[in-house]
Amino acid sequence: MMKSISLYVIIGLLITSLVFSTGITNSLENKEIPVGRRYAVVYYGWTNDYVTKVVLERNYTIVIAEPYFEIPEEWKERGIQVYVYLNVLGLWIDKLDWVKKNHPEWLLYTKDGKVAKYWYGLSFMCNIAVKSFQDYLINRAKEYLKKGFTGIFLDDVHLDINQIGGPQYDTPVYNETKYGKWTDALIQFIIRLKNETGAPLIYNAGWSPPSSLLMKYMDGVMLEAHPTTYVVTSDIESITKPKYCCRRWMDIIRVSLIAQEYAKKGKIVIALSYGESDDIYEFSYATVRLFDFYYWVSKPIIDSILNASVLNLDLGNPLGEYKVEGYIYYRLYEKGLVAVNPFKRKYSIVINVPDNWLQLKRINGEIYEVSNGKLNITLGPEEGMVLLLEKTGKPSQKEEIAIIKQQEEQGKTNNIEIGIIVDKLRKNLSGIAAVLIAIVALTLITWDYRKRKFKQS
Repeated sequence: MMKSISLYVIIGLLITSLVFSTGITNSLENKEIPVGRRYAVVYYGWTNDYVTKVVLERNYTIVIAEPYFEIPEEWKERGIQVYVYLNVLGLWIDKLDWVKKNHPEWLLYTKDGKVAKYWYGLSFMCNIAVKSFQDYLINRAKEYLKKGFTGIFLDDVHLDINQIGGPQYDTPVYNETKYGKWTDALIQFIIRLKNETGAPLIYNAGWSPPSSLLMKYMDGVMLEAHPTTYVVTSDIESITKPKYCCRRWMDIIRVSLIAQEYAKKGKIVIALSYGESDDIYEFSYATVRLFDFYYWVSKPIIDSILNASVLNLDLGNPLGEYKVEGYIYYRLYEKGLVAVNPFKRKYSIVINVPDNWLQLKRINGEIYEVSNGKLNITLGPEEGMVLLLEKTGKPSQKEEIAIIKQQEEQGKTNNIEIGIIVDKLRKNLSGIAAVLIAIVALTLITWDYRKRKFKQS
């Protein structure tokens, strides 16, 4: 009987060790995604075989989906992060009668006394300063997380309610004397949401740069309509029959430079573009890859995944920051490069590339030859270019020295990462417990084995 109990104890210790150590193992296996392979799927449709398959085959790691989306088991096994959509400005119009009857204090009105609406009248605005509305949103978020969602994506996050307006939004009247500043109420809600759910948060900054005030509490941010968008009008045909355009380059660069600082700090930055042509695909992708962002492109009605080659590329990691030569912006990667001419004239430049690069292929099939580390490119007005490395030769002595230096730098980085892991283990008591339990279990197994061998002899 004692032998059986000892065996059960040992097995139990090993299982406990495995359970405790799962969190550490997973964290150690989550290797950084190369910048040139960063995608964030934005999909507001139903679960289907095609979407399930595409996400798995292309090794996408982040998905933003509606609450009704059923997360495939294969995604859960793969560890794909799925963020659930939560609109914090209001609710769908079909909830209006229920709110009027049960929570009239939630409603915001226009100066004409009408319920303030948005998104072509399909939604109505609610007051985030009212605690019961905050409670409602937080409870919904908790229910969504129980379904297996990784985190929460917050849409329609507006720092100043008084500045809302335009074709898609009514301008509400907000009683600051009664409720205090809108921004304060919004921050209070976000802190509550973070504390009460413990889930990672990403918010939609729209056309604005990430807010330093909000990013204190956020794990990521979306830059919507960045860099390409559709012409917004008061007619719903602006999304059902969209006309696409590019935002002003000055605005794109201004927002991108601010967002890049957060990307460098490890925050998730998602650039969502709109468009349905090869020109827009290449321009938007090339622009986003000038920075360390996650890329996606879609129609305004985001209920499908476009058949675009730029949604399945791997450039590897960048070989430095972006550069500007003449009027063209470009960035070199391990497996190619991107270049953008944001202006309304055609320009040509010569780019210095690694000496062992011999040939590159544009995603439309065009071949570009490299001569002695020099690459000539010409870009038309507002044109983007994505070139994939096709042929390489032996690195020059200069390149080999650069590679050695890069490896030395990587070694320093690895040492830093080891230090981080040790620090995490130090802070993670369950991890230490797992190691100790495993040692005890193995010691018992060894002792039991020797005891049996001794008796047999």
